[in-house]
Amino acid sequence: MLITSKLFINGQETPCISGKQMTLVDPSTGKEWFQVDEADKEDVEVAVKHAEAAWPAWSATSASVKAAALRKLADLIIANGQELAEVECKTMGKPISLLKWDVRIVSAALYYFASLVETATSTLSTNTPGQLNYTLNQPFGVTAGILPWNLPMLMFVQKIGPAVGAGNAIIIKSSEKAPLTPLILAKLSLEAGFPPGLIQVLSGYGPTVGSALALHMRIRKLSFTGSLAVGKLIQQMSGQSNLKVVTLELGGKSPAIVFEDADLPSAAKQLAYSILMNAGQACIASSRVYVQSSIIKEFLGLYQSAIEAQASVIGSAHDEKTTHGPQVDRVQHEKIKKYLEVGKTEGKVLFGGSAPDREGFFIQPTVFTDAKDEATISREEIFGPVSVVNTFETEEEAVRRSNDTDFGLYASVFSKNIDRATRVAAALESGMVGVNCTSPTISLDMPFGGYKQSGIGRELGPNALSAWKQTKSVFVKL
Repeated sequence: MLITSKLFINGQETPCISGKQMTLVDPSTGKEWFQVDEADKEDVEVAVKHAEAAWPAWSATSASVKAAALRKLADLIIANGQELAEVECKTMGKPISLLKWDVRIVSAALYYFASLVETATSTLSTNTPGQLNYTLNQPFGVTAGILPWNLPMLMFVQKIGPAVGAGNAIIIKSSEKAPLTPLILAKLSLEAGFPPGLIQVLSGYGPTVGSALALHMRIRKLSFTGSLAVGKLIQQMSGQSNLKVVTLELGGKSPAIVFEDADLPSAAKQLAYSILMNAGQACIASSRVYVQSSIIKEFLGLYQSAIEAQASVIGSAHDEKTTHGPQVDRVQHEKIKKYLEVGKTEGKVLFGGSAPDREGFFIQPTVFTDAKDEATISREEIFGPVSVVNTFETEEEAVRRSNDTDFGLYASVFSKNIDRATRVAAALESGMVGVNCTSPTISLDMPFGGYKQSGIGRELGPNALSAWKQTKSVFVKL
């Protein structure tokens, strides 16, 4: 009922100007099933004009009204959760049984952002004699968000929630691989009470729509989630245009350190879930596992059993019994297959290592051992259900090897020694660290983002709205 093939501009389903369309393929079958309009830079210009018209009045709206609209959108997402899950399942191949989590966390995020809107404050200073000084936190105006394909619903609300909560209008570019649920959510936003033009969605490709947003002179802020290579291009485009503020959440090659005193069954189970979540298509997946040499044999047995149990039913994402679904598309499928072949020359295959002989874009969960830290499979983000397990002897060695990467998004440490665990957590060069837990363990009230080339800035957390505001100091002489 909610699905649409058009762009969502100024509160309406709008055909793209060029008339071009993109073809969507069901990852479970490899067969085409739907077409959606392909936006271009001309559509971006139309969306910017409507955003410029929409945001001033919205910015002047009370915090209670903004928060109420966010909560209403959360309620609508819950009410339409089944349809959203079915569309997401068919678009990017996540098992339907696992998408209930997505709907819950998406609605919870909007409720959290609503609470930030209602409790936002400014500072007041009387420290200068004869003056009353204060700050104003004001919106940028027209902003943009570029979504990845692996968690389109969550990334949609993670960007629009604080953006509109702060008083901005936002133009979302959805991924060409998963464009449908952002369009549905945009339609629901109108029903939730957001005015036309405030939240708009353009489906299209990065080199056209993404570049047009990043280079636009009247877009003042852009948040991007995706690959390192594209993130660097967006940073360059910001400099080439109007120096728009950029938030980047990029790739990861997340390490996990398992000490000999860890709760091994728990560590194995959690690390298995981390690398299998979303068929391994997660920037925070624990893809490098360092295990103290004294326990390696026991851990590998537990790890293999945990992965086999959690991926016990590899099949169509539409089947409620499926626990492990396909990769998002043929491109990703072929990319991972190439990594598997490279990995066989760099390490040993503990299990897996191939693609099942069946229709759809499936990859067997795979674990490599004995691959050097310099190996391709140890350094590059595979974005699939593939992990590398190696041994270490000392704490210092484990930390050094974990930090030997260009990325720094998520890291984990497993140990019953809380002194050691917190010491290692402080030493790991990562924006997020799990102690006796691993990804996807996060909290909406904690900042999300990375060190080094894993990104710039933070999303979520108590300062989520601040990233979408500009601070002005006002000096009043009495």
